[in-house]
Amino acid sequence: INRVNALYNPNAENPRASLSQAFVEGFETLPWLSSLPMFQDVKKYLPRPNWRITWDGLEKILFFKSLAQRISLDHAYSSTYTEGWKLTREGNQEIQTQRIEYGFTPFAGLNITFGELWGGNLSGSIKFSSRTTYDLGLSTNNINETLSNDIGFTATYSKSGFEVPLFGVSLKNDIEFLISYTSTKNSIVRFEMDNFTEEGIPQDGTTRTTIEPRIKYTISSKVSLSIFYKRSTVEPEGAARIPPTTTNEAGLDVNITIQ
Repeated sequence: INRVNALYNPNAENPRASLSQAFVEGFETLPWLSSLPMFQDVKKYLPRPNWRITWDGLEKILFFKSLAQRISLDHAYSSTYTEGWKLTREGNQEIQTQRIEYGFTPFAGLNITFGELWGGNLSGSIKFSSRTTYDLGLSTNNINETLSNDIGFTATYSKSGFEVPLFGVSLKNDIEFLISYTSTKNSIVRFEMDNFTEEGIPQDGTTRTTIEPRIKYTISSKVSLSIFYKRSTVEPEGAARIPPTTTNEAGLDVNITIQ
């Protein structure tokens, strides 16, 4: 955002065009491709690097050998540029909206499958992700930054052949225990490009936290039931005007497949 402000010339012949161009160039992470002369006319339409890395086989490292059957690590980066424009009656292209969105989804994700435990399988994952979106308002010369950080984990224990006595008959079916937790922090900051400050003006912010334990019992391939409890909280931050809230849900899901 500081580079966008440095490239923007409010005294240019066309300040709106200057800000639009500064928005594209200022957020460019790897500008070497667009600087090549052969790509000057189409540089903003060229795809930029996005990647995903999965590292399997970590359980083979000496430190992890006695800990789990399978361990993998995930890392991914993605980015998009979106532009909306219209043609005037004179045939000129007039940009209406511009958006830059990028993030690590996840920045780091760890997946673990443990060895057999009490005749069943235990697995879990933990992930941290971060995503940022910048929206340019050409009519107001403002840029809104939306930042989202979230961390979450899940743990699952499943067992086949779980025996439950029912009406005098012992049924051997599948059972699964699952618990999940997520915490997401969102914030919105407005940057006024004609009166720029590095801190911007906070607009809104919330922290949402959800925890959900669930037990799923599979009687057959066509009949299953789940008991769950879900607790969600929303805490306002910064200039947010919404009140803090807490929601509790509990229920029973019964799924029957009829063919």
